[in-house]
Amino acid sequence: MATITEALLAAVDHHQAGRLNEAATLYARILEADPEQPDAAQLLGVLYAQAGHAAKGVGLLRRSLASRPDSAGGQSNLGGALHSLGDAAGAEDAFRRALRLDPGLADAHASRAGALRALGRAGEGAASAARALALDPIHAEALANRADSLLALRRAPAAEMAARRALAVRPAFPEAQMALGSALAAQHRWDGAEVAYRAALACRPRLAEAWENLGALLAKLGRFDESLAAFAEAEALRPGPSLWAARGTALVAMARPAEALADIDRALAARPQDAGLHWNRGFARLLAGDYAGGWPEFDWRRHDQGAEPPWRTFPQPTWSGPGAGEDIAGRTILLYAEQGLGDTLQFMRYVPLVAARGARVILEVQPPLLSVLEGMEGADRVIARGDPLPPFDLECPLMSLPRALGTTLDRVPAVVPYLRPDPVRAAAWKERLREGEGLRVGPRVGLVWAGNPRFPGDRLRSPRLEGLRPVLDVPGVRFFGLQKGPGREDLEGAPLPAAFTDLGPEIADFADTAAIMANLDLVISSCTGPAHLAGALGVPLWVVLPFSPDWRWLLDRQDSPWYPTARLFRQDRVGDWRTVAGRVAEALRGFTPSA
Repeated sequence: MATITEALLAAVDHHQAGRLNEAATLYARILEADPEQPDAAQLLGVLYAQAGHAAKGVGLLRRSLASRPDSAGGQSNLGGALHSLGDAAGAEDAFRRALRLDPGLADAHASRAGALRALGRAGEGAASAARALALDPIHAEALANRADSLLALRRAPAAEMAARRALAVRPAFPEAQMALGSALAAQHRWDGAEVAYRAALACRPRLAEAWENLGALLAKLGRFDESLAAFAEAEALRPGPSLWAARGTALVAMARPAEALADIDRALAARPQDAGLHWNRGFARLLAGDYAGGWPEFDWRRHDQGAEPPWRTFPQPTWSGPGAGEDIAGRTILLYAEQGLGDTLQFMRYVPLVAARGARVILEVQPPLLSVLEGMEGADRVIARGDPLPPFDLECPLMSLPRALGTTLDRVPAVVPYLRPDPVRAAAWKERLREGEGLRVGPRVGLVWAGNPRFPGDRLRSPRLEGLRPVLDVPGVRFFGLQKGPGREDLEGAPLPAAFTDLGPEIADFADTAAIMANLDLVISSCTGPAHLAGALGVPLWVVLPFSPDWRWLLDRQDSPWYPTARLFRQDRVGDWRTVAGRVAEALRGFTPSA
């Protein structure tokens, strides 16, 4: 064999040219000849880490550092290998040691940014990346890690920009492609995110995190078989809490709660204080109908530090219900909306129950709902979110009331109506709906076909107008379009029957929608706010549901314990609205309005 120095130079040439097998062979031969040769051990450790064998890489890097502990580059390389193994704390410690030895080592600053972000210290991670970029403005890894840190700080457009800058410097850079994919996914640009994740895998097929992210993305897109295959690839490379958490969340989206719970429980064994995991366990249990076990887990949402916007806190104590020994008679309690409009409408039913315990209730709701909830039974005062809060003694978010009041599947407070329309508006809309009745006699049916497109699963839950086309073909029915906002573009150029009246432009607010619904025989809706409004009003309601429904609709049933007047029509296959609409149309042909 050539001298060790010559062999090492040849191995480095192979390594830098991407001929990893040749480089590994030469490094191994050097170590056979001199087991203590620190450069060969370090470089072979780096090679193994790059090739997806981080555990082997860590062993070799520690071997190198045993004889050369003051090597800043060696400590930095050890940090990189530890990070590949998922040991973010160990990696961050190694990067700090490297920077104590050489504060100007841009690579260590850049890599430490990634470890800090993995530890939930995104602000420090962004600062570490900025220090790397001050030393080297085109440092690709620093740019990629800055993108990840910005993403953790909910700055997706800035993260996308940093990731694209990194790729401009180094086009075949899987970590930058990963950051770009995640930034695009955060902006709901799903197709671009998939392209980016697959580009990362084209560069490095054994990148477990890319397989995990791809699996999670494909689940959001309803491509469940592909999603599970991606997770299987990730598991073969790096099983552990990150994989179990991602797959568990995806399995909830696939309506497979038992399997989801198995993965989530494994992840929680390693990360017992992870609020997001507890929250997902709550979703899985609620979807399976385990309300007693689900509500306590669901309440972990208030401890999720990454929530956007952040969960609200008050100096006043949270009311935990009569079971906690808290008597609220004579006290003032703030009940407040926290999530979507549909959530608020669904959980309004608890307001009179709280008031019945002798409390004075201040109800805070989203401004769009103020018009329909101003006269809510049990509420002494209804205010819009953002208005000044009057004095109060206790607080409780609306969606924590089921736990506080001991709601189980067989004890859902489901007396309807618990909302009522404004009588003056209802009378006015009664006259409006009579127009043309002499020419078009038949059941009056309201239609809603799309939800909020910013909702992550809206692509799967909203049939759009075209998805309900067979329903519009049912003769002898007067259809009234109730769609407001996004989704109205579906009407442009659509072949609509003469019996269809678009009321959208005439609807000023939810109070108008409630007044219209009070004059209809039936509402057919996707899973969105107006469906909850119809159910709360006690109006006959048919809800069309995706293959993987929201937790509140449970599984494998046509009725809802929350809304006695509801009938559920579920997809048998992801994305197949035509079959669902066909079943709705068939039911509508036999529909007889109640007196």
